[in-house]
Amino acid sequence: MPTPPLLYVDRRQEDVRTVLVLAGAMDLHSVHVFTVAMEEFLRGGGTAVHVDLSAVAFCHWSGLNALLGAAQDSRARGRTFQAHGPSPAVLRLFTLTGTTGLLLAQGPRAVGVAVGAPVGVDETAAKRFEDRSAAPPV
Repeated sequence: MPTPPLLYVDRRQEDVRTVLVLAGAMDLHSVHVFTVAMEEFLRGGGTAVHVDLSAVAFCHWSGLNALLGAAQDSRARGRTFQAHGPSPAVLRLFTLTGTTGLLLAQGPRAVGVAVGAPVGVDETAAKRFEDRSAAPPV
């Protein structure tokens, strides 16, 4: 029986933006879950995507590359890409690699304090990831 992915993506529409809430670990074996969600967004008619990273416990270099590629692809197609609320581990990776300015929204939205619906920690997604049942032994 295959192991379930370590990354979960919840997608929701908020006014004119699509919000992708990531929970779990972005590694070599799970990053495809994010790239599929981004491909769906890019095929659709949305103009802005906001990626909530508050429940991402670990981000491998493959996850960082996927985020950078998603930002580049979105902007090349005239769409807005903004990452928000990185967990401490993700923020550390962005800081060490010098990619903070490329991926994170600037100003209050970066910490989920903007006027309107805030983009910050998604407690539901985080709880769903924590409560998932372990894969049965093989």
